[in-house]
Amino acid sequence: MSEANWDRRSVLQGSMGAMGAMATGGMLASPAQAADRMVPLEAMSLKNYHQVMAKVLARTARIAVPSYRFGLVMRNGMGASGGSGASSVDLKADLVGVDAVMMRQLAHLAFSDFIERLRATGRTVLGWNEISASEGFQKLEPTPDPFVKKPFADSRTVAVVSPEYLPLLTIGPEAPLSDRSPFNLKNARALNAMSAALNCLVMIPSLVLDFAALSGSGHRVYGGSANVGIQPGLFLVPLFTHFNFFHAKIALAGEGGRLILEDRVAVGQAGQLVQTGSFNNRDEIEEWNAYVRSNAWWTDPNMAAPDRPTQAYDYSAYQYRVDPELLQSAVRDAARATHGLYMGVINANRPA
Repeated sequence: MSEANWDRRSVLQGSMGAMGAMATGGMLASPAQAADRMVPLEAMSLKNYHQVMAKVLARTARIAVPSYRFGLVMRNGMGASGGSGASSVDLKADLVGVDAVMMRQLAHLAFSDFIERLRATGRTVLGWNEISASEGFQKLEPTPDPFVKKPFADSRTVAVVSPEYLPLLTIGPEAPLSDRSPFNLKNARALNAMSAALNCLVMIPSLVLDFAALSGSGHRVYGGSANVGIQPGLFLVPLFTHFNFFHAKIALAGEGGRLILEDRVAVGQAGQLVQTGSFNNRDEIEEWNAYVRSNAWWTDPNMAAPDRPTQAYDYSAYQYRVDPELLQSAVRDAARATHGLYMGVINANRPA
């Protein structure tokens, strides 16, 4: 039997032969098990969106935009294991250098681009005095700003804000980034009332960015190795990034449509990924592997053998440290690209 076979057989079903549990920075580990595809920002198209009831956009040329939702993933992480837990890895990452004031400024930047493009379509964009004076607006229940949530069964913690002068609004269908139950219809009815009273479409876009794309081998009973990987950068988040629009003739009932991003979109870099912590037993494993490879148990049976590791583990912590100018540029690029697609749908669904 070869030395390599002795090594694999001797150490946890092979899980530790080359550490078997490795967190890698700056590249995707393989195999990746991301649920969504990755596309570059310049290649993003409506094929990357799911459209629901776009025909609602043709109901009227008048438009009210009472809110704009801008979000950043502030914390992310992923774990993997193999061999019924014989090898395990865990990776945590935080976004640093961003606060609520900066996020509201970025929200203003994105909102201004949306309004400018909306006016360029020839639609009538209602002024804030008209929107805020409507009965429907008075009935709205704003979400606390900033709104921070870790969605159920999701490793990400997301912070969402609106521009400083706009309320942060959510409705039930905007889950998982909502503070409202799907059965709570107050805001939905208030938006319907606004639409009916002002004879307008109500639009609320949502733009959410992550600072890392994580991948991993998952949790496996069989197969010894486990791996996770982190690719730093800014990425539009599927599902969380969407465009909602509503129209109603009466407050109790109306129509709604959505454009929902389905694929992860790579925007660019906005800072630097730095490893801030690492806790593992690689040295212990390598000492054992070196002992096994040397065949010392045959050549020197009286030699004191090192302790045989019972588990391989590797835990890492990272920070994505933001450069404010790069972040602003990346958010501007992401907003322009997404809003450009939205305007295409708006132009394709014009009132008769």
